[in-house]
Amino acid sequence: MLIGWSPHQASADRYQPAAYLLDREVLKSVGTQRVWETRMPAPELLFGDPSVVQSAIAALPFTAIYRVALLSFDPSDVNVALFNDGHETARQTVAGAIDLFLELAFAGVPQTCRPPVFAGTHTHTGRLEINIVMPRFIRTQTGKLRSYNPHPPMRGSQIAFDALGDLLNAQFGWANPRAPERALAVKGPDWAEKRVSAAKRHGIQFTPDVAPKLFLLQAAQIIAASRHGRDLSGFLNVFRDVVAATDYELFLGQGEAITLVSPTDPHPLVLRGTSLAKRKAVPAEADPPATPESMLSKSWQRRASWNASEYSADTWAEPEPDWTHRVRFPKVTLRSCHPEAAIPPGPRRLTRLADRLTAGLRRLRARVSCMAAQHRIGAGLSTIDLAPWRAIKNKLERMTHDAADPQIKRPERFDGGALRAASPRAGQPPRDSYGRGDTDAGRGDDRDQGGNGTAHRCAGPGCSHNQNGAAAGTKAADPVRRDDSDLSGYFLDQGAALARPLRAIDVLRAMSATAGQVLPGSKIDISMDHQGGFKVAGPDWEIAISRGREVSGAGKLSARNYHLFIDAMIGHLGTPLVEGAFRAEDDVDYAP
Repeated sequence: MLIGWSPHQASADRYQPAAYLLDREVLKSVGTQRVWETRMPAPELLFGDPSVVQSAIAALPFTAIYRVALLSFDPSDVNVALFNDGHETARQTVAGAIDLFLELAFAGVPQTCRPPVFAGTHTHTGRLEINIVMPRFIRTQTGKLRSYNPHPPMRGSQIAFDALGDLLNAQFGWANPRAPERALAVKGPDWAEKRVSAAKRHGIQFTPDVAPKLFLLQAAQIIAASRHGRDLSGFLNVFRDVVAATDYELFLGQGEAITLVSPTDPHPLVLRGTSLAKRKAVPAEADPPATPESMLSKSWQRRASWNASEYSADTWAEPEPDWTHRVRFPKVTLRSCHPEAAIPPGPRRLTRLADRLTAGLRRLRARVSCMAAQHRIGAGLSTIDLAPWRAIKNKLERMTHDAADPQIKRPERFDGGALRAASPRAGQPPRDSYGRGDTDAGRGDDRDQGGNGTAHRCAGPGCSHNQNGAAAGTKAADPVRRDDSDLSGYFLDQGAALARPLRAIDVLRAMSATAGQVLPGSKIDISMDHQGGFKVAGPDWEIAISRGREVSGAGKLSARNYHLFIDAMIGHLGTPLVEGAFRAEDDVDYAP
């Protein structure tokens, strides 16, 4: 069994590292391609809660936020099939290894101050791998979070975990990969070893033109496993021909290493191993080595003392674990078996009933979860006040209708046939919308008195309507004399069909736009009386539209401007005024 560490300590993906360690399918590099690898059997969660650990990792403000340790077992150490099926001895020994690892990683730190952790397995390669995820923090006595690295980049930390590996290997009889007799013939960097191992599982061979480094490592391992790899000279005789197929040059280094350098790659490839040793090492007389337990004890005490002084001002005083007893009776409890472990054989009838019951409960849980989610969503939506949203909706609908109304035409498209001379009806009193005589006819400016639509001061299309004058009960003297103008009278054709009733705001807008177009720069007042009549007036002239649709002009206004004004206003409205076109005052939309 070998204890290793992942170089990754942070990720932009908020689901890492749990997703990579526990997902059934992962994206991996196989050969020179990225492929989805299906893990059979799937990874197993041994203990801990990944959601809690991931939440703790995501909340950390530090740059490095987690560490992942790997306990890699030789196929002869733990039987994968028995372990997944829930073999008690296999599970108990692995639990002891994890328990001692955590005690060394958090030496001297009380349980209440340690972060949450979880551990999972990988057995799809035919051997057992235990992955342990630890957020990089601990809590002080005052509750403050402090950054904590369970494996700092120091030689003492590596010695401590090597001592733990030696103790576990000696205790359970596991293979020690650091033993001299198990030294590898050729070994490359870790990233290259993983790529070559994945390619070997899938039967892929690298080529020198696509991946020269991986090609050289793969070839070196094949040569070292043959009869040519028994000594350095035999290995180099074959390997030099392989290197010649690439642009790399071979240099012999000191010890059991060779260096491959390329002019196009700034990073050389260093290979080590027993096949690359220049001469056989002669064992020398040495002092008897210390036992793994004594080395582990010294390392734990040194780490615990430093942690207590750094994080608790020497207030922590955790006792050292009894390593021999703790490895046999660990405090870590693993799950009983792999979730995909075969169900023990039983009566066929009971097995079918259990399967049906399990499927039914799963469906019931899915439906209940969906109903609960819908209830919570509905309860949240019911608390929202919809009145402001309805007001916004109505406002947007009015604005859209005003902007896209097809009745608003340009003045040049207006058909002048809608206007008729009033001379055939000379001497007849004007009629209102119901055929009755208009009692307000001939009253001139008196029809504005007492109304709530008193003159709006306007000077072109950018006018602002001010009704304060009516509220105050004051009105300026009208300088227009209606008897000194010979402007013709008109009425608007009441037989024309309308797409929709006109609003008072439509007429006011048409008057304002027309005044700015025909008489730019003039000071103009626009008003509406309480009986539904409209008037646009200048300093010494006015044009009025009565409730009976009579159009009349008065004052010092040229006939040309008078007719241009009427034609342009009717063009803006897009249709002549007809019976029922204007609503009563309390039903008029005064919205801008």
